[in-house]
Amino acid sequence: MSLPSKSAPIPVPDRLLLRVPNWLGDAVMALPAVRALKRTHPSTELSVAAPAALAPLWAACPFVDRVIPLAHPRRYRSTVPVLRRERFTMAVLFPNSFRSAFEARQAGIGQLVAFDTPWRNLLVSHRVLRRPFDPRRLHQSYDYLHLVTALGAPDAPDLEEGEPIEGGLLKMAKVVDPSSSEIAEPPPIVICPGAAYGPAKRWPSARFAEVGRTLAARHAAPIVVMGAGGDAPAAAEVAAAIPGARDLAGKTDLGAFMATIARARLVITNDSGAMHLAAAFGTPGVAVFGSTEPRLTGPIDPCVRVERFHVPCSPCFLRECPLDFACMERVTPAAVLASCEAALAEAAV
Repeated sequence: MSLPSKSAPIPVPDRLLLRVPNWLGDAVMALPAVRALKRTHPSTELSVAAPAALAPLWAACPFVDRVIPLAHPRRYRSTVPVLRRERFTMAVLFPNSFRSAFEARQAGIGQLVAFDTPWRNLLVSHRVLRRPFDPRRLHQSYDYLHLVTALGAPDAPDLEEGEPIEGGLLKMAKVVDPSSSEIAEPPPIVICPGAAYGPAKRWPSARFAEVGRTLAARHAAPIVVMGAGGDAPAAAEVAAAIPGARDLAGKTDLGAFMATIARARLVITNDSGAMHLAAAFGTPGVAVFGSTEPRLTGPIDPCVRVERFHVPCSPCFLRECPLDFACMERVTPAAVLASCEAALAEAAV
């Protein structure tokens, strides 16, 4: 059954499963929709099925009742038994994959709410039509918000073109225990030079290092370089070029990473999961964009500023630049430093 935008809301059971995105950045962009759903149905138990590596993010959300970690989220034989034991009758599928619907069906979940997607429609009982194009609502968060309107959640407020999503939308009340942070006082400046998508999203390491050295000297702040295991080479290069910097890339779990981001003085990053976490926690930050588009996947809170030099071929959304990498090369350390100082000054007010 395909649902037009103005159809009657789908009745929601007492227990509802949410199969959320597998990537950190996408998961953060889905948080506004999950919060809207909980506010609409406060008595419904919302259970989130997520990769075990992302469980700390969802456990930190006051609008999530249970987290079901999936040890191997891409393995059918391990996911289905976990979901089947829970005996859910309805699930909301945030991913567009065929696998997410197939697994839910195999787990005995009879009602599936998901976007209208041709290759899996036969498995989905409640198909939600895509929202019409709206230049005021290009951000991916609006797609997820539109999905849950099928269950009665309100649509996002109208915004002027170019205006960021409502400030403070993802302030988390259940903040992770700061004692789990790897970093002692004072609050550090955190540099995250990686980006899982590919090199086209990564500002040069030498420029991150130049910004870090200058900020450390100006503000007498400890510098911490962080990221996932795949970010280790870039992180090592940045940390080695900043006297006294600590390199923790690949050495913390998500819980400790979140705790550090939540209490950081400033976060400097690419378009990455770290950027989205900083925005979720309201931590001041600066994100450098190149091959991607801030209006689509930018920070969901304006506390994280965007630095970008727009060139004719941007956004290309490629993993590697086939040309001269101008979109990133033309973002100067001076421009990023200016944004960092502005973010620090605004946070101090």
